[in-house]
Amino acid sequence: MEIVEKCISKGIFLHPDAKQKLEKQENPNQLIEKILETYEFKNPVLQPKHIEKYLKENPNKTHRKTKPTVEKITDDKPNQKPNQKPKQTKNPDKIAKPETENKNNSSGVETSSKDKSGEDSSVETNETGEGGSGESGVVVKRDITGRSECEGELKNFINYFNDRYERIKKEIGKRNGMRNVRPIDSLDTSKDSVSLVGIVNDVRDTSNGHKLILLEDKTGEVPALALKHRSDVYSDSEKVLQDEVIGLKGTTSDNGSDLFILDEIVWPDLPLSTGKPETKGDGYIAFISDVHFGSTTFMDSAWSRFVDWLNGEMGGPEHKKTVQKIKYLCIAGDLVEGIGVYPGQKKELRTVSITEQYKEAAEQLKKIPEHINIIISPGNHDAVRQAEPQPALDEKLQKQFDRDNITFIGNPSTIEIEGVEIIVYHGRSLDDLIAELPNCSYEKPANAMKEFVKRRHLSPIYGKKTPIAPENQDHLFVDKPDIIHCGHVHKFGIDNHKGVQLFNTGTWQKQTKFQKKKGIHPDPGRVVLYNLKNHEPKIVKFCN
Repeated sequence: MEIVEKCISKGIFLHPDAKQKLEKQENPNQLIEKILETYEFKNPVLQPKHIEKYLKENPNKTHRKTKPTVEKITDDKPNQKPNQKPKQTKNPDKIAKPETENKNNSSGVETSSKDKSGEDSSVETNETGEGGSGESGVVVKRDITGRSECEGELKNFINYFNDRYERIKKEIGKRNGMRNVRPIDSLDTSKDSVSLVGIVNDVRDTSNGHKLILLEDKTGEVPALALKHRSDVYSDSEKVLQDEVIGLKGTTSDNGSDLFILDEIVWPDLPLSTGKPETKGDGYIAFISDVHFGSTTFMDSAWSRFVDWLNGEMGGPEHKKTVQKIKYLCIAGDLVEGIGVYPGQKKELRTVSITEQYKEAAEQLKKIPEHINIIISPGNHDAVRQAEPQPALDEKLQKQFDRDNITFIGNPSTIEIEGVEIIVYHGRSLDDLIAELPNCSYEKPANAMKEFVKRRHLSPIYGKKTPIAPENQDHLFVDKPDIIHCGHVHKFGIDNHKGVQLFNTGTWQKQTKFQKKKGIHPDPGRVVLYNLKNHEPKIVKFCN
């Protein structure tokens, strides 16, 4: 969207001189978004003085959208066994020239960060993690493991949706103009502008081409109408999802009906970032996902290069210096291929026993240097319940991993590593968001991940492809993380939204027959290295 359209969508006119000043900035689209969210305009005109004021108040902020460094280790060698030494190139110590754009990457990244807030006081903090070491440096702040209260009864569903509603309502109340929210049953026929917050019961088109949103709170429900000739609010209405919690501004209809005429739709998005996290250390976190040990399409050679690289056996001096500083490896689900996950999967299993698949995983992770602390979260291919939130791997499976510094966590979980707060979520709900939202696609998974932050929820739609267990607390609520790490879709993506860094780390599996039918072309062998000191990500590729 151009800068003029961004202003129009907020009911603000852009002065021509202000437009010229914006266009001289390094990233006018990012800058205009921040200005529009920072200031309230008494007169609906954005003037040069507003830009000057913002730049003066925020002198150290960059508005340049940069891309992370991409370093390529080598090309993939097919049919290579795990940890078999790859054939050396003519100059194995030569580091690939950093690429400014990775054709297989879905996007770049804005290297801004967010303000830290307090931790979720409703969830017990666990400094060791399930099965982890107290000296690992990993603090588990939110995790369903060992705390599930779901019995599948009506009261669980009521408690779950009440908790979702109250948490997100509180965040919407922090948005401009949403501090005085009215209950739905108090609506009258006055023409005063009113603010409401509720759960979306239904979204549909009317016979006249308008959009009807049925909103409910604890007191009742109201049909809210987005008129088709109001392009700004109508455009937003097309992004509303069933079951999500939103705010509405508008007035009651003057024709005697109970319709609520919409002026604005408000999501509980995070405010602007005001700084980077206060880290307590140095070094790197390596992020990967969807390894799929046990599959015939597991990319042995790419994985072997990754392990050799971690052990300082590949790459030049710069790489060897870097890997010595890698302190953590975070795996966002689907460690193994699993069994019975999709039709015809058995034909693509190299290891048909789920126990043997985890034994293979344990043997491979044992080859990773001991100084690297490993965090393992499950996904829909792993041997845990399918409904989210998922607990960590069973203790019997954990015992197969013969090393002390593994932290087993649930999906999703919120962890803190040396002052950096991370939501680790496998990402199954990305399927639902991509199916419902026109701006989301498998090719650009980070775009869909932005919706997690905008809607403050990891699975805003209830009951589609993502099964959700009705726990008494909503463990899928998004607070204020520094990083959200996902996988699941086997596509690589990296971006930033309101200071939250978004990583989708692809896979270590070639295209399966099932993916081929679905038209999914995976991005394998990617690792995101996150610098704990300067908070910048770097991409390392281990295959084409």
